[in-house]
Amino acid sequence: MRMWKKVNLRLISLSVLLSVLCAGCTEKPDGISEENKDTVVDTRQQGIINESLEIAERYRDIYEAAVKNNALDALETQRQIVERIGEKGNVAVDRNNRINMTNYKDAESFCQSAQEKAEAEVTLFSVMDEGGFLRYDMKTSKGSISVAVSRLEWEKGEPQVVYYNEFEAYTWQFTEKGYLFIEEYRPSGYDGAPGEVAFRVKPLDQDCRDYCEKYVYPVGYADNNLFITDWNEQDISEPDFYDLYEKLYYVKYGTNVPYEPYEGAEYEVPAAEFEDVIQSYFNIGVEQIRENTMYRVESESYCYRPRGFREGELPYGPYPEVVACKEQPDGTLHLYIEGVWERKLTDRAVASELVVRPMENGGFQYVSNEVTFWNESLEFRWFTPRMTDEEWQSYYG
Repeated sequence: MRMWKKVNLRLISLSVLLSVLCAGCTEKPDGISEENKDTVVDTRQQGIINESLEIAERYRDIYEAAVKNNALDALETQRQIVERIGEKGNVAVDRNNRINMTNYKDAESFCQSAQEKAEAEVTLFSVMDEGGFLRYDMKTSKGSISVAVSRLEWEKGEPQVVYYNEFEAYTWQFTEKGYLFIEEYRPSGYDGAPGEVAFRVKPLDQDCRDYCEKYVYPVGYADNNLFITDWNEQDISEPDFYDLYEKLYYVKYGTNVPYEPYEGAEYEVPAAEFEDVIQSYFNIGVEQIRENTMYRVESESYCYRPRGFREGELPYGPYPEVVACKEQPDGTLHLYIEGVWERKLTDRAVASELVVRPMENGGFQYVSNEVTFWNESLEFRWFTPRMTDEEWQSYYG
């Protein structure tokens, strides 16, 4: 099993570095004599390393400004890095596919060649948090895709290539919607990171992306069911208000709820605090909030229990995309949302239509949601409902 290999490029000579990086990498180029294979592979790795370091230097000013402003994880920082990498004709996108890919036609042409079983190659940069990137050097021939993946990170203000691996794609597909999915084989029982990776090749309308960032992405699919249940302003009984309290508190204040989420914790949240968060984003009366929560009349508070271990969700769940949008005559926005599930190799795990009401003060209200599609071939296990009061009392006592 190949493992991550970290090395310090400033302290180890290139020849030693390449021998370390090559350890465990058994794939060799076809059509080359045995005595020359190691030299060819080492030369290729050396070229990738040198070029990646050069590319990182091109955006050093962006990285250093982000460090100074504590903005390394900001989407705008990733956007600037993606665009800077793309200026020289490189294909680049962010790791979470929230930014349109630069020079996407090159990637699209590669995918089409793979589908046609022709020969082609492409290099794709996937920008991560903290200012680094994953680099995918891909070649296709006869319908197969071979991948050399490397990782660049910034350590103590200097760019360093800390990982290199080569593999033949176990499965791959290029979808009609424009996603390239690549899967690296993982043996049964493997407990590391998943082998699946997704790249949105075809661009999305920028309005759709902006709406997603403001109205959809902050809530997402994790630990709540807002976008996977049917509801409207007349009946908002399906969404879990406790999950929404946590999500929308962060949207409203930019910080997590002020209650420590230890196992079995129980709090009394003042009614005014809880209701203010919910009513900031829903046109709803307090009566309906209290009907769907544990409201305590005597203390004028809501019984709030952070999710515990039994209510946790599986990692690597789907993320939402707004794939189409339109403004309606009454001023509301009609957003068409589809869930991309990288680990399940699908760009449409679920679909819904969300209506949002923008407010004059810059805020907004959720109006309705209707689920229009479920991929029945998948196991929808990413959302776990909270325990009922009876279940909680039985478990925590």
